[in-house]
Amino acid sequence: MSLEHFFKKEQSLKKAIPKRKIKKLKIIEVEKLLSKALKKENYIKFKTSDPEIGQYLIIHFTVYDKQKDRCEYDSRKDLKKAVNLALQNTNWHLMSDGVDYKLGILSGRLRGEENNEEYQRRI
Repeated sequence: MSLEHFFKKEQSLKKAIPKRKIKKLKIIEVEKLLSKALKKENYIKFKTSDPEIGQYLIIHFTVYDKQKDRCEYDSRKDLKKAVNLALQNTNWHLMSDGVDYKLGILSGRLRGEENNEEYQRRI
């Protein structure tokens, strides 16, 4: 198989796989979306801090766990799951450093990408 044949085959495969439609959300929309989604999972007082503006937009957030009988592990796991589900198919995601937990207060970081092509490559 020649190199040219290989590249043509790769191009045809890329065209055959449909790209997901990415919803480009502004920070206000992300805050509303997460506040609503997390409230359903018994997390309250979702707050964000001032963003770090660089190549990406990074925001720190905190939220309180309202469910008294949920242990630290479950609280962190449930929050990650809820955030990832809410931000699915958007230009935002939970950063890889995850979620921290102290006495019922959880914190983490979100990263927003303005360029949809970068986000498409990550998927």
